[in-house]
Amino acid sequence: MIKHLRNKPALIFALMLLPISVLADYHYTTEANVVTNSDEQLAAEITAFLADYEQAYNNQDYKTVKSMWHDDGNPIYMAEEVPFPLYGQDRINNYFNPRPGKRILDGIDNKYSKVRAKYLTPEIAVATYRLDYDIKLTGMVAMHGWDRVMAVFIKTNAGWKLTAYTEAPMGPATMVRKMMKATPAVTEEEKADYATTRRTIKSLAESSVSPEFDEFLEARKDLAPTH
Repeated sequence: MIKHLRNKPALIFALMLLPISVLADYHYTTEANVVTNSDEQLAAEITAFLADYEQAYNNQDYKTVKSMWHDDGNPIYMAEEVPFPLYGQDRINNYFNPRPGKRILDGIDNKYSKVRAKYLTPEIAVATYRLDYDIKLTGMVAMHGWDRVMAVFIKTNAGWKLTAYTEAPMGPATMVRKMMKATPAVTEEEKADYATTRRTIKSLAESSVSPEFDEFLEARKDLAPTH
C-alpha cells in the first residue's frame, strides 16, 4: 500500500514553523477522559478482536480477515492511500487482492493500540484506535507509518464483526514534524533535507488554497467566534 498524503488548510502547516513556545499553546494532552465500566469492557472486547485481526492481517491471511467483517454485503472501507471510500464486498475483495496471482507485499506488521469504544446501540459500537505499521512492498525498501482509525462494529452470534472502517492520518506537516522529532537530524546533510521537506510541504499547502478563499475571508473578517 502506498500511503497518500492529503492537503490540509494552511494553518496546520504554519504551526510546524512556529517556535516551540508558541506550539505549546496548541498542545492537546493525551490523558484519557473518564470512561464507564461498560465502555471499558467494550474496549477490552474490541482489543481482543483486533489482536486476532492483527494476526490474520500480518500473516496476509485475507480469507480470515474478510471473515471478520459483517456479511451484509455492503462494508465501507476508507484506506488513506485510496482517494475515495470503498463500498461493497467486491471493492473490499479487490483491495485485499488488487493483482490476483501476483505478490505485491513482502510483509506488513500492523500493531493496534489505544482502543476507546462506545455503544451506539446494544448491538452496534464505534471504536477509535491507533495503527502502527511497518510495511515492505516487493522491490522497495521497508517503511514505517501510523494512522488513527475509527471503525464501526456489529455484534453477531459469532461475536463482534467490522462493518465500516476509516483511517484518519494526521496532516502532512504534523506527521512529518513528529517523525523528525522521533528521528532528529544529526548531520548537516540531514538537517538540510529536513529543511527542504518542511519548505516543500509549506509550499504545497500554500499553492493548494482555493481561489475563492480570499473572498471567503473578506466576507468574514469581522466575524467573532462564539463559544
